Formats: sequence, structure tokens, C-alpha cells
Amino acid sequence: MIEASPFSSLDHATSFARQLWFKESRIQSWLDAFSGQSHLYRAISQAPASLMRELLFWDRKYRAKFGFEFITSTELWFTQKILDEAKARYENTLVVELDVASREEFKLIEHGLERLWDRLSRPNFQYASETPGEVVPDSMEKEGVVSSDGSSDGSDETTSAGRNYSLLSYDLNKTPDENEYPYSGMSPGTKNAWHLANWQHGT
Repeated sequence: MIEASPFSSLDHATSFARQLWFKESRIQSWLDAFSGQSHLYRAISQAPASLMRELLFWDRKYRAKFGFEFITSTELWFTQKILDEAKARYENTLVVELDVASREEFKLIEHGLERLWDRLSRPNFQYASETPGEVVPDSMEKEGVVSSDGSSDGSDETTSAGRNYSLLSYDLNKTPDENEYPYSGMSPGTKNAWHLANWQHGT
């Protein structure tokens, strides 16, 4: 985005970021972005004492299954909602959850761009510049937008095995579109069922 700037509008910047994130970024880049920011773990600081242990339990359980941190765009103080999300998304297979996590991460990217644009749009930032890396409003013509409980059930070893099997389905140095699978073109529900059946067969 630094190389492509300046952008004519927030819509232009968001459109470019969407294309870059979903169509041009390698899966490894997604995993790098997910790392080190578990929203389950961070929610513990906002949680009542009754939820702390359970949040920590599901944070570990989620990472053991999928191999990356839990990402959500839900505000951290909605701790019960975050916990419920984690429990529901834990039932996904890796291929589905990776897609969900990438979309949640992009919502956070959008929010970050909105805050940055708001700051740069203030009067003291209203100037034209050709310096690479600056996002300058109105410097170009406007472009359109592209469009439980806390007890352990002993399942970590099984889910870890499932994670390892599933990761073999990906070339992490390619984008999602460059990875070709037998379920190409399937709906998310059908894809999830197909992947689950193959995981059970592989284990």
C-alpha cells in the first residue's frame, strides 16, 4: 500500500487493501498477521472472574486445533460474545476457519484505515505530497469500491493431529486462489463437510 499511495479516498484505499489481502497475499502472510494477537487471551483482561478460566481454556483449545490465534472483530469487552464465537467456530474445519479468520482480520484492517484516514483528513494534514507512503485525500480522482465449561476433555491431541493433516492441504507460499483443491467451487457448508470427512479418514 505504501508503494501504491497516495490514495484519492478512503474507499480507494479500502478497495486496494481488500484486493491485496484477499487476492494477492500468501496464506503465510495471513498466518503472520494472526500471530501474537489472540483476542480470546486479550479478552481475559475485560472479563469477569467467572469467565477468565473458560476464556483461557478455549484460547488454548482453539490454537491446538487450528495452529493460529483466534481473531474476531468483536469489541473485547463483549467477553461472553467472544467466548460464544470461539466455541461455535471451533467446530469448523481448518479450511473454513481460515476463511472466517481472514475476513475478521480484514474488518480490523478496515477499522484501522478509517482511523488513519480520519487523522490524515484533519486540516493540518490537508496538503498535496508526492512522498511515498503518505495517504493524501483528494490527490487523485475518486475511484469506486471493489466491491462449556472450563474442563479439559482430552481432545487436544486429536485436534492437533487434525490440524497437522489439514495444513498439508495448503501451499502457504501461495494465495488462497492459487491453491487448488478437489472441493473447488463448493459452497462453504459442502466444503466443510467434505474436509471433515477427509480429516476423519486421514486420522
